[in-house]
Amino acid sequence: MRLFNIQRAYGDRIRLHWRAFPLIPDQQPGRRCTPQTQEGRQRAAAEEPRALFAPPPLDRELPASSIPALTAAKCAERQGETAFAVFHDALFAAHFRDNLDIARPDVLWAVARDCGLNLPRFQQDYNSGEAYQAVLRDYAEGAAWFGVSALPTVIFNEKVSLVGAVPEERYRMLLDWILAGEPGGLMPLHRAASEQGPTGHSPVDRPRPSSP
Repeated sequence: MRLFNIQRAYGDRIRLHWRAFPLIPDQQPGRRCTPQTQEGRQRAAAEEPRALFAPPPLDRELPASSIPALTAAKCAERQGETAFAVFHDALFAAHFRDNLDIARPDVLWAVARDCGLNLPRFQQDYNSGEAYQAVLRDYAEGAAWFGVSALPTVIFNEKVSLVGAVPEERYRMLLDWILAGEPGGLMPLHRAASEQGPTGHSPVDRPRPSSP
């Protein structure tokens, strides 16, 4: 929600591009909802009340991997920016509001169909393996180039990253600095430090260099 607000506010002065970073890159069958899962959803709902977060019932089966949904999002992206935006929103709702298992192909097909995507093309792209490889590239680059290890992570101009559910003001502060030509060559860290997020969230972090 915050990023969409930023995108609306800045219009064509910025470009928002989503990259895949699977929190569950392998297969973990048998994952179930626990009290900790429910607490996490409740915290997320408190941090972003405009989004729809519904804690799943206890012992509800959870997606075994993040890869299928991220691969599907790459397939939607191939059908254009509008198709991706609609599918992206619907995928979030399916997982966080409706508590559907978005690791299941039949669920992904249903979401794509409801979004009006070209379903035969969507399934063909999904089965070709190219979208899957694109997810793996995003994952590798995020970890190696920017040191991503948690979500959400927002990377500005491939130079600066913000981690966690930070206030919109901090996004605006960095965007204004970048759009102004990065005056002084120094990030406005004094303001970022005065706007610390919740415990465990990072202020402004420079990306880690990739390994040789």
